[in-house]
Amino acid sequence: MDNNYWHKRWQLNEIGFNQKQPNLLLQRYFQTLGLKLGSRVFVPLCGKSIDMLWLIQQGYEVIGVEMSSTACKAFFEENKISPKVSKLGDGLGYSNDKITLFVGDFFQLNTQLLGHVDAVYDRAALIALPMELRQRYAAHLTELLAPHATIFLITTSYNQNEMQGPPFSVNAHEVNALFSERFNIQLLYSKPYTEIPEHLRAKGLLQAVEEVYCLIKKSLNAGV
Repeated sequence: MDNNYWHKRWQLNEIGFNQKQPNLLLQRYFQTLGLKLGSRVFVPLCGKSIDMLWLIQQGYEVIGVEMSSTACKAFFEENKISPKVSKLGDGLGYSNDKITLFVGDFFQLNTQLLGHVDAVYDRAALIALPMELRQRYAAHLTELLAPHATIFLITTSYNQNEMQGPPFSVNAHEVNALFSERFNIQLLYSKPYTEIPEHLRAKGLLQAVEEVYCLIKKSLNAGV
């Protein structure tokens, strides 16, 4: 799986992963992070997620990164927001005073371009990546964040024999393997889906567990 796979999905509008309403688990649990108004929330592999609009409405500043310019343009068009388009690093940025979307490769993003981040919202980034990329993703995300930054992570775990991702199955064991060395991890929610989403049922998925985690980056100076 490479960048062309996702470009093709957007070009063909094969985006069953895109929700029409803000994620219910986001609405229910994000406030447990205790962020101040104006905090900067980073959304990796953001697509045109309506969740970003919800975060803006809660008083946060949103920074997203997405390789598809189609998705970035669609976010602003569909939400009737007029962006400023500018050169950012090796790519383009679409922005107004509350949100900036970088068009480019997440793995090319650096702290100079991203700036300070208070929290990360990951609903569809980690589970979108095959196993060989998830460790690289976790390592790069860790390097982008200062100590005490928080990751709000939503995952799905299921029998991978029922369905081939994406979304891929990511269970609690893998979350701990990827992040426990540099983050304190708290499980906020873990329950089976009451109803499997239609686009996943079509791929053969019969049952799955959805989980929500709060990860807080440890301070190396504190000896942890």
